[in-house]
Amino acid sequence: MMTIRPVHHFLAARTLLRLCFVLLPRLVALFLCGLLLNASIARADVGFEPGSGQLLLQRPGLPPEPALLQHSRFAVQIAGMVAVVRLQQTFENTSGDWAEGVYAFPLPGDAAVRHMEMRAGGRRIVGKVRERQEAQAIYQQAASSGRKASLVSQQRPNLFQNRIANVAPGETVSVELEFVQPVEFAQGRFSLRLPMTLTPRYIPGISLPRAENGAAEASYLAWHAATDQVPDAPLIAAWQHPRAGADALPLNPVDIAVELDAGLPLAQVDTPSHAMRLSREGSRYALQLARGPAEMDRDFVLRWTPATGSEPRAALFTEAVDGDHYGMLMVVPPALTQADTAIPRELVFVIDTSGSMGGVPLQQARHSLAAALDSLRPADHFNIIAFDHEYRSLFAKSRQAVPDALRQARRFVSKLEAGGGTEMLPPLQHALQQGLATTNERLRQVVFLTDGAVGNEQAIIDMIAVRIGASRLFTVGIGSAPNSWFLREAAALGRGRHLHVGESSEVSTQMDALVDYLAAPLLTDVRVDWPQAVAEAGGPLPDLYAGAPLIRSVHFNTPPQVGVIRVSGRLNGQPWRQELELGDSAQQPARGVGSLWARARIQALLDERYTGAREAVIRANVLAVALQHQLLSPYTSFVAVEEQVSRPTDVPLKPDAVRNTRPGGQSSQGFAYPQTATTASSKLFFACLLLFVALLFWVMRGPELDHVPDDAKR
Repeated sequence: MMTIRPVHHFLAARTLLRLCFVLLPRLVALFLCGLLLNASIARADVGFEPGSGQLLLQRPGLPPEPALLQHSRFAVQIAGMVAVVRLQQTFENTSGDWAEGVYAFPLPGDAAVRHMEMRAGGRRIVGKVRERQEAQAIYQQAASSGRKASLVSQQRPNLFQNRIANVAPGETVSVELEFVQPVEFAQGRFSLRLPMTLTPRYIPGISLPRAENGAAEASYLAWHAATDQVPDAPLIAAWQHPRAGADALPLNPVDIAVELDAGLPLAQVDTPSHAMRLSREGSRYALQLARGPAEMDRDFVLRWTPATGSEPRAALFTEAVDGDHYGMLMVVPPALTQADTAIPRELVFVIDTSGSMGGVPLQQARHSLAAALDSLRPADHFNIIAFDHEYRSLFAKSRQAVPDALRQARRFVSKLEAGGGTEMLPPLQHALQQGLATTNERLRQVVFLTDGAVGNEQAIIDMIAVRIGASRLFTVGIGSAPNSWFLREAAALGRGRHLHVGESSEVSTQMDALVDYLAAPLLTDVRVDWPQAVAEAGGPLPDLYAGAPLIRSVHFNTPPQVGVIRVSGRLNGQPWRQELELGDSAQQPARGVGSLWARARIQALLDERYTGAREAVIRANVLAVALQHQLLSPYTSFVAVEEQVSRPTDVPLKPDAVRNTRPGGQSSQGFAYPQTATTASSKLFFACLLLFVALLFWVMRGPELDHVPDDAKR
């Protein structure tokens, strides 16, 4: 006779599990509803961030309503190596409330913003530069008293914010900024890039408690609260439209007009980013958008190539401002040829695979990296580091570029997918730290492929300054709206070069340029001797790569005199020198040179932090230059206030939120938080979901128990 053991405890457990099986879906549904409610509360609490110029008027408890963006216009005048740009954005308050508008816009990271004015109701209000805290106080007092006011501040070198107080219902307001930007010259071609929108920045760190000192007031501007690593996150966290923009029906329309006077014969003028209508009168070119206003979802890029035989070798652009004389020197060394004996190299490729790289950007990054792998020589050593919220290396340490290693690398690259956060500092630090520990004689080069969409740029730049060692850092900006200032600054500190891949069709050309930078010998020990006393903007003279010019801004202590400017260095280990006569015929007048000197001087003063200068000293020196030249800086702002009162004090002033057009080709980044980040609530939900699935699987696989009484079995 077989004895059946008691199963009372097992039956009780199974009954409990079946009860869980019935109730858990309902609990999960309730939990999900709680998450959605929490997200809605968080969204209303945190609010929105200024984007690329669309003004949204928000009323408490109701969805934000966009004000009608009538027109955004860039009017660009280029003379030689200097571009003067006037940016006009016009808005209409279509709501029935008095509004305080806040919007943000990207500008080139090396732009000198030197003029601001606001127009409303036929009135013109010109802004003045004040110390940042003073300007904020002036603005707040004007806003509370009912007077029209505007405040323009710099949040990052390439991200600015404008606040407009007391915009009446139905009123139209326009804001105009003027900035000066240097033209870029590389690989025998001139170019100008104007950013139009922002890629949402990943915000690392732990959220800080809301303070009572004004941080709460700024929180409605952004989708992300301040963190310990990015305390100003509410001022830079970009809010996007839920759908992608299109030129046929733009969400943020823009018009662009360019007047180009290159000062030399041209072989080609093209705009790879936009379709433009081109006309010519003598040596001057005029360009306008061919199909009317376009969408602000990608950078505007203009390129022009000198005719054969007219390529620049050296030029001095000058400007006199209120009795002061300024100059900008450009010298292009002869074409650098590769040394007979190739230098042993170690190349480390660091590629961003975070969520902000989703869509076309990651495709471009993969193609770019594949092209770079094809350029490796058999004697080279290499490795690949991919990162999102964590990083992983292809090899434990760099390996020789033999066929088997390259096959593994290509498989690794082909399987890269976008997702997760953008924890950029650890992988880059790892790549540079390995260089500090390397004692071999190889030339070590780190190639960094990313959109640069992070909020802790300064922490990463500070790390590069400390850990770069003997390595050289080259940055490749990916996508239609990368964080170009950050990538240029990183490459400059890393004694490398920066280039940009904005379209898939550019991969081959840009990677060829990168190969030239990596393979060509450097012009080192560069020195400039002036025939008279000058004050240079500052910063050490950089090494030069193939096709890259030397650009130096100076302030002449006396008017430029007749003499010789001598530029010297070592080319392929041999002495090299080039001279430029400093006479009237050699000088090319250019409006904006003085502003560019002041902007370069401010950047050089800010960079003194890397050599141990105290913050108080840096701040005082920057303020002196910025106030004298009336430029925006981290410590100064533009403020404009109308004398007459517009809004009755008993009528409330309603704040706003804004939206930014998603960069072209980028996958959706979400609305309350970036796609690159996963919130704690989301993680908890997915954990519960996985627990439910596991429990269901366990129950379905459980052994069937025999409940037949012993008497029936006999």
